[in-house]
Amino acid sequence: MKCKKCRKTVPDGSKFCNHCGTPLTGKQKLYRRKDGLYEKIMMIDGKRVAFRAKKEADVFKKIRDYEAKKEQGPLFEEVAEQWDDEHRETISATSWTQCYSFPFKEIKEYFKGCYIREITHKDINAYMKQLPKTYARKTCATRLNILNMIFKYAVVEEIITENPCSYITVPKGHGSKKRRAPTADEIDCIKEKIHVTHNDFPVGFLAVFLLYTGCRKGEALALTYGDVDRENKRLSITKSVAYQSNDPYLKAPKTEAGTRSIVIPDYLLKLIPEGRKKDLLFCRERGKLMKKDFYDKAWSHWQKETGLDLTAHQLRHGYATLLHEADIDVKDAQDLLGHADASTTQNIYTEVSDRRRTIVADKINNYLQ
Repeated sequence: MKCKKCRKTVPDGSKFCNHCGTPLTGKQKLYRRKDGLYEKIMMIDGKRVAFRAKKEADVFKKIRDYEAKKEQGPLFEEVAEQWDDEHRETISATSWTQCYSFPFKEIKEYFKGCYIREITHKDINAYMKQLPKTYARKTCATRLNILNMIFKYAVVEEIITENPCSYITVPKGHGSKKRRAPTADEIDCIKEKIHVTHNDFPVGFLAVFLLYTGCRKGEALALTYGDVDRENKRLSITKSVAYQSNDPYLKAPKTEAGTRSIVIPDYLLKLIPEGRKKDLLFCRERGKLMKKDFYDKAWSHWQKETGLDLTAHQLRHGYATLLHEADIDVKDAQDLLGHADASTTQNIYTEVSDRRRTIVADKINNYLQ
């Protein structure tokens, strides 16, 4: 079907040309309300949509604008908000707050005002390339993952037909910063500063505990004395602390593999005090989970006292290094660390092996000089 005025193709059954607004069924008389406004009510996608204006021409213009906007589709930020409303509950509150919240806002701001149908592979690639090179690779990958989830949602909802994130990767040269394990000297410092406290909380002991068990921070903060089996020298990981804003709550470990039993080294077992089975091993007040802001202040205090710019996860990375140096098999290390994917453990082992080769090479070169 073609418009008699502009000769452009319009959908069959249309009453107006969606290009020039010309009525397609002869001269149209619009209903005029008692308040003097002209009105045209149309059924669009099963919904009644009313167009009103003081002049008939303005009513037709509103119809044209509406159809043009409908053809362009929604803005990116509108679809992103829809995705957020439907899928936020599938992401833990802690992960959202610590990993997704800021990148999500950053992405919405970058693509603000863009129609989602007009965003191409080139646009996504340009976004990834403009990320600061100081960002860790995982930080860049998180942003790409969020974009991928939003566009997948748009495909499923039939808003777009193709995901522009397909075949896009983190550009080389970006996100080159890697999370490293503590050095031998740093490990000695961690052990020396075991008695560091913050408002009576044994943050120095927590650091040693993380280093010699490989627990995630949330797993350690959820432990009770009942989880410590002194006779068999085992530690049971069955729960983890997560945060909703500043408030802590208990949840299952990060993955199914996270529920596990860890060997407690004799060195560490001697340091663990006795306590009632139901009491928390690490807490500010007996029986109460630690709030996020208190933990952050305690850890910052430990960093200041030790002079070490290390995170709790880097101490977990250090545990994996110790397992490698003790010739523990990758599969056994995966079980102890609670990794769902063996490749995660293997990547750490490969990195440690490469570092040890570099150290050996340096020793050889220094000796032969």
